[in-house]
Amino acid sequence: MTDRKRTTAIQVRVTEQEKRKLERQARLCDLSLSGYLRRVGVGKAAAVFPRQRFHALYQQVNVLRDNLTTQPMEWTAAQLDELAGQILTAYTSGGTDDGGN
Repeated sequence: MTDRKRTTAIQVRVTEQEKRKLERQARLCDLSLSGYLRRVGVGKAAAVFPRQRFHALYQQVNVLRDNLTTQPMEWTAAQLDELAGQILTAYTSGGTDDGGN
């Protein structure tokens, strides 16, 4: 964040449902509501970070690591290829693919 002070407020009226949706989107982007509204208000991307999906993929990587010496190399290589594809999909989806979680 820059060291400039924000001194001007903007009031916007929304419904309770709209407010809840905006707050949810801000949380998904790991931003405060004000930060989220500032970003989208000036046309910047506020990408959703699919935390649950990345956590599930992280766990799958750990399982592969733990079983590295007990599984055939071909099986491990195939699993790593699959995981790489899933990670790329989660990363490029802008948070729209949460892996069903």
